Amino acid sequence: MPKRTTDGGSGTPKRNRNGTAATPASSPGSKRTLDFFFTNRSLNNSPVDRKPYQEKAENGNEIADEELARKLQAQFDAEYHELNQNNTARQLVQDPEHTTIFDNTGVSNSEADTLKISESDISVAETVDCGVRPPSPSKEVALIPTAAIYGSIATIDFTVSPPKFDPIEHLTALKRLIPAPYLLLTHLFTQVDATRSRIKIINGLTNFIRLLMLLDKSAITSAVWLSTNSIGPPYTALELGIGGSILSKALKTVSGISAPALKSLYDKYGDIGDVAFEAKVSVRTLVDPPRLSIKGVYDTLLQIAVAKGSKSQELKQKLVEKLLIRGRGEEVRYLTRTFVQHLRIGAVRTTMLTALARAFTFTEYGPDCAQDKLQKAEEIVRQCYARHPNYNDIIAGLLVSGVEKLAESCPMTLHIPILPMLGSITKDMSEMLVKIGNEHTEFACEFKYDGQRAQIHYDESGKISIFSRHLDLMTDKYPDIVDVLQSHRVILDSTRSFILEGEIVAVNEVTGALGSFQSLSNRGRKDVQIASISVTVCLFAFDLMYLNGESLLDVPFRTRRELLRSSFAPVPHKFAFAESIDATPLDQDAISTFFRSSIESKCEGIMVKLLDSIAATTTASTRRTKSLLSTYTPDLRRESWLKVKKDYDSAADSLDLVPIGGWYGNGRKSNFWSPVLLAVRDPDTGVFQAVCKCMTGFTDAMYKETKAKYDEGTINVTRLKPADFETPLTPEYYWVPQEVWEIKFADVTLSPLYPAAQGIISDRGLSIRFPRFIRKRDDKGVDEASSPAFLAELYQRQQSRGAEDQDDLYEQFY
Repeated sequence: MPKRTTDGGSGTPKRNRNGTAATPASSPGSKRTLDFFFTNRSLNNSPVDRKPYQEKAENGNEIADEELARKLQAQFDAEYHELNQNNTARQLVQDPEHTTIFDNTGVSNSEADTLKISESDISVAETVDCGVRPPSPSKEVALIPTAAIYGSIATIDFTVSPPKFDPIEHLTALKRLIPAPYLLLTHLFTQVDATRSRIKIINGLTNFIRLLMLLDKSAITSAVWLSTNSIGPPYTALELGIGGSILSKALKTVSGISAPALKSLYDKYGDIGDVAFEAKVSVRTLVDPPRLSIKGVYDTLLQIAVAKGSKSQELKQKLVEKLLIRGRGEEVRYLTRTFVQHLRIGAVRTTMLTALARAFTFTEYGPDCAQDKLQKAEEIVRQCYARHPNYNDIIAGLLVSGVEKLAESCPMTLHIPILPMLGSITKDMSEMLVKIGNEHTEFACEFKYDGQRAQIHYDESGKISIFSRHLDLMTDKYPDIVDVLQSHRVILDSTRSFILEGEIVAVNEVTGALGSFQSLSNRGRKDVQIASISVTVCLFAFDLMYLNGESLLDVPFRTRRELLRSSFAPVPHKFAFAESIDATPLDQDAISTFFRSSIESKCEGIMVKLLDSIAATTTASTRRTKSLLSTYTPDLRRESWLKVKKDYDSAADSLDLVPIGGWYGNGRKSNFWSPVLLAVRDPDTGVFQAVCKCMTGFTDAMYKETKAKYDEGTINVTRLKPADFETPLTPEYYWVPQEVWEIKFADVTLSPLYPAAQGIISDRGLSIRFPRFIRKRDDKGVDEASSPAFLAELYQRQQSRGAEDQDDLYEQFY
């Protein structure tokens, strides 16, 4: 009879469930405590420099951030392999994005590109349940990419000319990386972040999208949102809401860094992405976490954005930590910049739309696609986005129908706002009359109300949506407007659906006298109740873009206005049509009288709108070489709409500038920002070009508000100059661009210091003299700030006026 052991078993070794012999309790490695792991780490780890910018390669040159990240990761991989070389168990970690095996049996990356996991492998593996059902026993689980395959991403140059970029060439190495890894997107970010060339930025985005079309089409939409520094269209009101507190707690948790050390890093680098990279660069884990995917990152950000309730901040922090833990190298830098929505890679809207058009056109017609096809595609995509500004629908339409049929697959839709048409600014009445056409041209003059521009959508079910000029949904802000439209017989029976445009203006409820924009800003912004409203408003309708299922965008303004007036009924002090007169250039006295009336009514001036389109002419009297369209053109600034604004002071011009930095003042202003550095914004590159410092026009309340918003230690300021700032000046803190200020000034001058509009007029830039703060433009986003081209136009007008003044002076004396 076999000899019994003390544990009641036989003399033969005890068997595990899988039939293998159990390891004796006394054998080496059978029981490893935390002391074992930390002892080995202390013996095997080499010191890691937490200052990657000072690392040197063998040739003595500085190592780039991305290269350093790969170097550190390779060091960690080697340490991890050495630590676990005696462990023969395979740990299978399943994740919603990956099925990854970490093989500790000594199989190196050079021995196989991938590892196939069969049913027998699963039976001996330790599994970690991450919410994924086990794979079917009859199928292979996955093809597992190794570090060598991920390393192939670093060889891709996305910024080359599209005809020279062959996505198929890279597909062989990357085809196992599905879903598309976030590392691929961050590699693109590092390349476009390193250049100021708009051509290279467009090339990078174009080639990246072309590669995704072959590798993983489902990731294109997520990649586009992540590249454009947003997670959804503005009218969905999706906001990440990740403040400095959440981010700092997450970084301390993930990296183990102390609060003083974190602050020290921030003081040193100034950019929160660089701080996160530095804080996590030397963090080591016993088991590599699953790789991030593009779609997985975007989906997690959506979870953060929709988190509500008392536990939402805790949930957001955990989701941020999850992403940071799984992020490696440059992924951490760009993840963190995405959290604060300050990616700064130059992928502005026009750039992204151009890249989408080119990517799908090159894919359809090949690398030798004709230039005219590319230009036509770009125009189609831009126009479609202007009528339907949602990348989800645009990309879905491109994938299904291609560029040429995009307008059919992604049409103008109720409750999705269209981008507003814009008017050109004129200096005075004389310039307006010159621009508008010949003496027989008919146009309408309308009051330019000092309120909030609004776009109203109404469908056959009675649903009403109200959008701002930059597409924010503000239906909850104006329940009184909704009530007027629904309850006061404003909408006539023949009107079943519509999109109209108007100005919401504060008014006196009894007299109907117009109030200022400042009084309108005193209303609540969200979930306003009618009973709590203290500022009465009136909607002044001035255009109609959609009626009873038909688009009116291509209809002349004269017809659109007739349809507007025949589809609605005015209600005193609640709903009205914009005050207007019809005129020709011969009616100068009537126009001047109407202009003065608008000023007396507390309006900003008048809008002049062409009633019918004018064809291009080349006669000596008109000298018009291009047509003037009276149709509604979303997102375009046309000379068929002209602004004639009143003078605020001796200067008739104003600029909408973005504050990008500040210095502390002197005396009683020593604790406040004064002066403030202001900039224009280049819409093609997204770069902010410094134009002046401003220190006048601020109230005490404004000083306090600005100091609180841009206080030291908040994520709204940084010591390090952002890559998208052009300024030779160094303020005490740079500010994250997020506001637009209206600034008055005396004149525009050439400047040897400021870079604004440099190269447009001369080799020198432009600045403004005697800038004075007027107000915050809460109705404008930073992408609507004044451009360098507009600043240059003001300078040229000023020079023309100066020449005319000299001629008048000459005639007086000679």
